[in-house]
Amino acid sequence: MQKAFTLPSPTIKSSELYGSLMARLIAFLIDSTLLVFSFSFVLYGLSDSDLQLQSWETLFQNGDFLGQLLDTVKLVFINPYFLVMHWLYFTVLQSSQKQASVGKFSLGLRVTDLRGRRISFARANLRYFAKLLSVATVFLGFLLMLSTRRKQTLHDYLSCTVVVTD
Repeated sequence: MQKAFTLPSPTIKSSELYGSLMARLIAFLIDSTLLVFSFSFVLYGLSDSDLQLQSWETLFQNGDFLGQLLDTVKLVFINPYFLVMHWLYFTVLQSSQKQASVGKFSLGLRVTDLRGRRISFARANLRYFAKLLSVATVFLGFLLMLSTRRKQTLHDYLSCTVVVTD
């Protein structure tokens, strides 16, 4: 009896198939805008605090603009609900059937494993938390993609993923 020989799926090799730095940056800006905008509605809609309900007009009228702006930034970005929403947004969407966040999907990008397959939720988590290393290196982890064949960032290397174009 002869064994059936199956070839593994091909590794993605063509450099024009990978997402560029500019496309990934624009996708990040789209995703960040959506996250902050939607979280602001939730935060302001459920708020009873005067600090959360300040308008931009009161920020400009008071002499301590930078202090109030810093308080507002802390309120939004260091809020545990925002951090959980940010984590879920990226991990759930990148491990979904679309394989991309809204920003990546709108630019025709997908997050795949090295063979072009959909990544699991566990790998999406690894990729998400590995981004902390890309940021902790003063964003040098993101610039790594400029010198690699597959345009991988540090968190892509650590999670064995690539960002490809459709």
